[in-house]
Amino acid sequence: MAFLGLFGNYDKPGPGVSKDEPPKAAPVRFFEILFRKLSKLIQLNLIFMLPMIVACVLMVALYLCPTHFVIQVSGITQMDGWATFVVPLPFVLLSPFCAGLTIVTRNFAREEHAFVWSDFWDAVKDNWKYFLLNGLICYLVYTILGFSVIYYYNMAATEWLYYIPLWFCVVIAVVFLFSQYYLPVMFVTFDLKFTHAYKNALIFTLAGFGRNILLTVILIALFMLILNLPLLNITLLIYALLFIFLMFSFVSYLVNFTVYPVIDRYLIQPYKRMQEGTNEEPAESAGEEFPGLFASVPDEEDEDEDKYVYVNGKLVKKSELKHGEQEREVK
Repeated sequence: MAFLGLFGNYDKPGPGVSKDEPPKAAPVRFFEILFRKLSKLIQLNLIFMLPMIVACVLMVALYLCPTHFVIQVSGITQMDGWATFVVPLPFVLLSPFCAGLTIVTRNFAREEHAFVWSDFWDAVKDNWKYFLLNGLICYLVYTILGFSVIYYYNMAATEWLYYIPLWFCVVIAVVFLFSQYYLPVMFVTFDLKFTHAYKNALIFTLAGFGRNILLTVILIALFMLILNLPLLNITLLIYALLFIFLMFSFVSYLVNFTVYPVIDRYLIQPYKRMQEGTNEEPAESAGEEFPGLFASVPDEEDEDEDKYVYVNGKLVKKSELKHGEQEREVK
């Protein structure tokens, strides 16, 4: 018997879901998929722990360096600048491996099969540039907003006007957090330019606002629940087991299960309807089926051809799109 599927034939697809079966409520589907894929989520988390261990070792090495310096914020608060802003740098190098987490948990959220080991590393190889760049952006935003919030919070104790930039920074942080829920799954699903992916992610911060709030509340509640467990030896063991076997894959699955319906509604379904309306041949691969089209429902032939549509994340006139297709046919 295979232990949690680690040494068994875990690449063999299951029986699937009948097309005639009525859709179940989202919470029911969430837990059904979670328990059905639990062994694979554990496999996925163990794979992710390989680069995570390297990142943790690098962070410890940076922390032990005798280069710590103190930053005095607004003459009130002192903080270890090295530990706060330099030690977290290895997380930037960890970001490409989030592509592997995302591709597998996205497939689980879509109730599709995933080859955990091969799909993980294929996703890292194919998407590492975007994820690394996004990791660098996250680090810069964390550094700038983190320092700004601490500064304005301390200054607000002396002058209430500092609450205005303080709350402005908080709003930016929340919007940026919401966009990060969508960026990884868009990177691995669509053929988008990096700037267009960010543009769509910012749109989804509003389009999926209710889901974003719910997801954030759940994540905060889980975090607080773990922190408030009694600090006993058995609890420390539980922390370690959760960290090693389930934490990262579960969070990735939770995020993708929550936000994927928004992406499906606004990106994927309009493209599918356009394919059906233009009688195009069905796609033979996921890359062809989901090329990053942020489109509206196709217009009738007698409608204005200068209407704008989103193609590969870019706003383009229909007339220009048809003209480009004609030029390619001539060539």
